Amino acid sequence: MTVLSARATAVATTGREEAGGRATVHRTGRVLAAADAAAATVAVLVAILLPGAVGRAGPAFLFVPLWVAAVSATGDYRLPGHLAAHARRLAVAALMLPTAALLTAEVIGYAVSASVVTSVSVGSAAVGGLTRGAVALAARRGIRLSGVTHRVVVAGAADTLQGLVERLGQSRTHRFAVVGACVAVGDTADRPPLGGIPVVSGLAACVPTARVSGADAVILAPDAALPAADLQRLCWCLEEAGVAIFMWTGLHSSPPGRLHLDVGERLPLLHLGAPRRLGPSHLVKHVLDRVAATLALLLLAPLLLVLATAVRLDSPGPAFFRQTRIGRADVPFTMWKLRTMSCDADQVVADLLDLNEAAGPLFKIQQDPRVTRVGRWLRRTSLDELPQLINVALGHMSLVGPRPALPSEVAAYLPDVRHRLVVRPGMTGLWQVSGRSDLSWEDAVRLDQQYVDNWSLLLDARILLRTAGAVLRGRGAY
Repeated sequence: MTVLSARATAVATTGREEAGGRATVHRTGRVLAAADAAAATVAVLVAILLPGAVGRAGPAFLFVPLWVAAVSATGDYRLPGHLAAHARRLAVAALMLPTAALLTAEVIGYAVSASVVTSVSVGSAAVGGLTRGAVALAARRGIRLSGVTHRVVVAGAADTLQGLVERLGQSRTHRFAVVGACVAVGDTADRPPLGGIPVVSGLAACVPTARVSGADAVILAPDAALPAADLQRLCWCLEEAGVAIFMWTGLHSSPPGRLHLDVGERLPLLHLGAPRRLGPSHLVKHVLDRVAATLALLLLAPLLLVLATAVRLDSPGPAFFRQTRIGRADVPFTMWKLRTMSCDADQVVADLLDLNEAAGPLFKIQQDPRVTRVGRWLRRTSLDELPQLINVALGHMSLVGPRPALPSEVAAYLPDVRHRLVVRPGMTGLWQVSGRSDLSWEDAVRLDQQYVDNWSLLLDARILLRTAGAVLRGRGAY
């Protein structure tokens, strides 16, 4: 018997003694259930007040427990997850409940139309989504909510835990506050704490560490050096102690809609599906891009003529600036923009290298002396990029995508950075709506890789909507 298995017996006994004092249902889940009941009640009251929508008022309120039961059936009151996961569960409840409600109404002889039931379900889901958004916002503001935010102990091999703690520290949701670490192998006597976090040795110390530190959850980081049996025994100990368990996959990102649990043949696996950019929806994006760009060029032709005239009158030289950029699969193309700099801008770059404010292979100067008066205004409003619609219409670029890179930048790319070149560059993208030139090189690369891995038509639509706000604010446009 290992030390851990011996510890499991002792912990199991004390865990049972303390289990009565620990709530098995998160308090936040109860709050959400009450909020959903209130939302459903309001939705039913609105339906009752509408002329002819509802027959008898009394039976109509049967919808309230049906709605709470439908949401509970999706696991939303007990399962963790970000706001999008909660929204998906509410959508599932709103889709499946009308059938159950109509069957119930048929059994009790209550006349109600399918459109009314569907409208009440959708309304309840919408209010429930707002409630969960408020909960997520409260968590981001540092308010601890049971079942939403957690004090956690991380457990695993020392080298693996280092990466896990760094990732948790970079999280913007503040769902997890690391209060301790249990290193499974190796001597921790001379090892400095992980980012100031106390470190203890051995998985057997995980449950006592969670109790002492006030942690309500443990994040396990599996490693090839950790015996599967030890991890199983640790899970038993944590279950008996009433401590929530999270398992880190080790992936750098969690693409929505692509991660699925495969539990066949008694072998639990996490299946990472193929990205959507490899499917037919990406062809739809390409067609929509070219059609939309062609129509936009026809509508904006008068504006482009006025802007081109202003550029010619402001400084000597052509109205349009053409430059070689690297597109999808390393294919070069000529990108069009309205000229915003003096004609000798390329010749004087060497004299301005000391003023470069960008990191990595980028070259950016906030108060660039090469920018003309009209050019500065064009950059602030992003109107200088309108001619790139020509590139989109020709199929060189997309409306949304990574920033189009210069050949000199691509030549300096590390292998991981080249991943951004598997899709067409875009006129706008996550980099633009997240700060543009104010972003660090590392952040720009991270956003591009996130876009490539998580692309969807819905993501493109969201970025296009956010682009309008980014352009109006002018943040990072120089």
